[in-house]
Amino acid sequence: MIYVTGDTHGALHREKLDATGWPEGQTLTRDDCVVVCGDFGGPAHVIPGHPHVIHLMRGHVYDLPVNAAETISVLAMGGARSTDRAWRVEGESWWAREMLSDKEYDRCTASLAERNWCVDYMLTHELLADLRMHALDWRSYAELASGADPLSNYLQWVYDTLNREALRMWYAGHYHVDKMVAEKVRVLFNDVVALGHTSRRG
Repeated sequence: MIYVTGDTHGALHREKLDATGWPEGQTLTRDDCVVVCGDFGGPAHVIPGHPHVIHLMRGHVYDLPVNAAETISVLAMGGARSTDRAWRVEGESWWAREMLSDKEYDRCTASLAERNWCVDYMLTHELLADLRMHALDWRSYAELASGADPLSNYLQWVYDTLNREALRMWYAGHYHVDKMVAEKVRVLFNDVVALGHTSRRG
């Protein structure tokens, strides 16, 4: 099985994947995987010293086996501007590389175009522009509310261009809430969701 969840900041939020937070996770085997949509403390690379932790690179589409009979297509897109960067220090607690390079935007567009804008799942860190206000308490983040965000605007364009009949679900992991924000768009934080069982019609 393939599972997806939201931000996991090292030991800070690790409990959501332990025996108390997610009992089902204790039965996983090497045939299962968990995708973290966001912070985790070539097209994919193995983390040195952790051969079973694989980094899905920004803007690539992956065909992942759910089981012996089913494969799903997934677009992975990390990156997001820190929601609390007004209280952080650049280079110490937030970094410019949080946002995408032009090359990464181009790669994402090309990857989706090669699939005729048709994938089963979108797994992103950031949320598309029109839905951010449904996931974030803007009263607490006036700096973000007052400025345009190039990544969320790009993701909005992707959403508007996608074949949404084929899309099963879009999951985003940046906003530290668990919430459906549209018919096929869900923000994850503590929830752990199994992929491959969601109807193509939402």
